[in-house]
Amino acid sequence: MKRKRLDIFILKSFLLLFVAAFCICLFILLMNILWRYINDLVGKGFSFGIISKFFYYFGLTLVPEALPLAALLASLITFGNFGERLELLAMKTAGISLLRIMRPLTIFCIVLTGVSFYFQNVVVPHASTKLYSLYASMMNKNPELEIPEGVFYDQIRGFNMYVKHKDIKTGNLYDVTIYDHRDGYENLSVIVSDSAFLETTADKHYLVLHLFSGEQFCQEKDLDSDGKPYRRESFREKHVLLEFNSDFEQVDESLMRDQAASKNMVQIRHTIDSLSVRQDSIGLGNLSEYRATGLAVYRLTHSDSLQLAQLGDKVINADSIFAVSNRSTQVDIRGDMRSKIQTQASDQAIKSSNMFAGDKTIRRNWIEWMKKITNAISILVFFFIGAPLGAIIRKGGLGVPIIVAVFTYILYYITSISGQKMFREGEWSIVGCWLSTIVLTPLSVFFTIKANSDSTVFQIDVIKEFFRHWFGGKVSRNIVRKDVVIEDPDTSRCLAMLENVRTLSVGLESSDLLSSSPNYRNLFFGEVDATQLEALNVELENLVAELGNSRDRVELDLLNGFPVVPSYGVEAPFEKVWANRFVGVVFPLGLLFMLRAWLFSKKIRQQMGKSAQVAGELIEYMNNNKHN
Repeated sequence: MKRKRLDIFILKSFLLLFVAAFCICLFILLMNILWRYINDLVGKGFSFGIISKFFYYFGLTLVPEALPLAALLASLITFGNFGERLELLAMKTAGISLLRIMRPLTIFCIVLTGVSFYFQNVVVPHASTKLYSLYASMMNKNPELEIPEGVFYDQIRGFNMYVKHKDIKTGNLYDVTIYDHRDGYENLSVIVSDSAFLETTADKHYLVLHLFSGEQFCQEKDLDSDGKPYRRESFREKHVLLEFNSDFEQVDESLMRDQAASKNMVQIRHTIDSLSVRQDSIGLGNLSEYRATGLAVYRLTHSDSLQLAQLGDKVINADSIFAVSNRSTQVDIRGDMRSKIQTQASDQAIKSSNMFAGDKTIRRNWIEWMKKITNAISILVFFFIGAPLGAIIRKGGLGVPIIVAVFTYILYYITSISGQKMFREGEWSIVGCWLSTIVLTPLSVFFTIKANSDSTVFQIDVIKEFFRHWFGGKVSRNIVRKDVVIEDPDTSRCLAMLENVRTLSVGLESSDLLSSSPNYRNLFFGEVDATQLEALNVELENLVAELGNSRDRVELDLLNGFPVVPSYGVEAPFEKVWANRFVGVVFPLGLLFMLRAWLFSKKIRQQMGKSAQVAGELIEYMNNNKHN
């Protein structure tokens, strides 16, 4: 009973965030569509109903893309909130594992995967057909007539119009130049008019252009009697009737059903089979034609045949045929064969291009077929990335989860688009359609395992320690005065230890270990003598442990000045001998680790100078204090 209440609590916490995340993701994707198609929508006078239909159908096609992103974002925020409010810790303390906590949401995501697959196979094809027909109708509609000033206007089919000045109140146009290319650019007509006026007919299918006081220049193919290639006409008033249908006409939806996105999986598979049979028949036809053309024998003249017969050869040799021919025939043979080879090469290039286009169409249908599966599976993949990451990061709200979700979706989008493109161009196999799933699935398994075992892989302190170990970093001591001291430090013993630390520091500062570059052979295949450095570390830590019990604040402040000296940086990078030798054999990799050892030696050399200086200051202070 308690487990059921816990499952209901987890589902409620997730579902509210999932619905909100889905609405946000769908809105963002629709805004992306708006900015992509805004130039096609503005200026054509579409009603609110048409615009609403356009975004409604587009929204339906974007649902399969919004669902995985919503699952990722909702799971990140949900488990981040659980971790931040210590609810996840309370569940684990009660003996409930992370996988058991995720179980109700896993079942929900499995159901959501099935819903997404059904939606893509049934709803999306119908919505895509409606969308493509609506978009084609919107593109065929003429724009609202709003002629600007000072620029060429080409939205009237067959005309380019330039208006220098326009009276907004009356609608009159002044200093008008019109290029009429309805009959082609060979019969271009130019009209220049002082003023003009445009009006629409009652049925809104035509425009009437009234022109006043101007001239018309018509370009003609035949020259006139004066040898001029154009005709000039002056007029005081001229009226031109232009076709301009401003009504919205719906394109037949049946014309859009051949698109791959407008078909379900059964229809796509039928199309692929039909196209494959067609491609095979075309390929066999091209092969037969190529063989017939390639085996064609050049017909010899009668004299050439007689000369060839005199050779007495039973086997026809092309070089022999060419050798017995006269020079003019040889020239003709060369020219004829060159022409045939060029013709065949051009023909083969065209056929190859056509075959590639047909294969590309088949691959596009395969991509749509595979997308219906991969988009559905991506919901589960994204959930098993988001939930473990949220449990590891333990940050709720919209800050960190959105950053992680954006980077994850960018990785998914890049791999998905790249894999589909490589497959569409024929450079990869059909595995390219699954590239995003192949890349993200191991990540989801890795994060789930790490989160279930309470791994510290993403904790900031662990990451800092990793980088400090491999790349070095400053570590400061923080020794504070103790409220209760059982045994005061022995001053004479501390002074002796300080003298030893100073002596070792000065000696190491000028030693070959730190002052010269590392020996490549000793670093990877031998041993690096770091006994003095290790002895210094032991002596220094014993000093800190002894003098850390001091009640004198000055001594403690000076003691904090001792650096934390890393001894591992100048030695072999790995504990395993075979690993060091492998790195040494891989020369470029070995150079990187050798550079690391050299940087560590330079840093430790500076620390030796600091250590000797602090030891001297402490010796002087303790002697003066003891004397007083």
